[in-house]
Amino acid sequence: MKTRRHINFRIINEVPNKYDLTIEKIKQLRVIDWDALKKFTWFNQVSKCWCRLQGCNDLNKPYDDEDEFWIGFYEDGTVDCNFYSYGGMCGYEFPKFYDAKYIENRFDLNVQVNAIRYLNMLLDEKIVALGDEIQISSETSQEQKDG
Repeated sequence: MKTRRHINFRIINEVPNKYDLTIEKIKQLRVIDWDALKKFTWFNQVSKCWCRLQGCNDLNKPYDDEDEFWIGFYEDGTVDCNFYSYGGMCGYEFPKFYDAKYIENRFDLNVQVNAIRYLNMLLDEKIVALGDEIQISSETSQEQKDG
């Protein structure tokens, strides 16, 4: 078993996964406020989506990252996301955020923390919502109309 020295797992307490996000739940996010989202993303002309590339370094510098998180919000409502390691050369897959079995180094932990921090902010600010929240709110609106 690999040793996990120099990994500060306490940072998880500072940035909890408040919405119990998984990769599947991230892909079900729905944009509520496109104007607000655009302040935190850039438009990719090739992919035709609003993107965010979040790295693993402590100061969140935009380049020279070992691990990265990419998320794309398409205007048709599709959301895609991927994690990469080894400077973007390999995919980084894990079944659950903050599972120590899938965190081999501080870069793995930091990219998960930075992704959760970003997604928590989008959800807290009501820029995006979980797919089931959208359905509940639209059902409530319909019930109020039918009232």
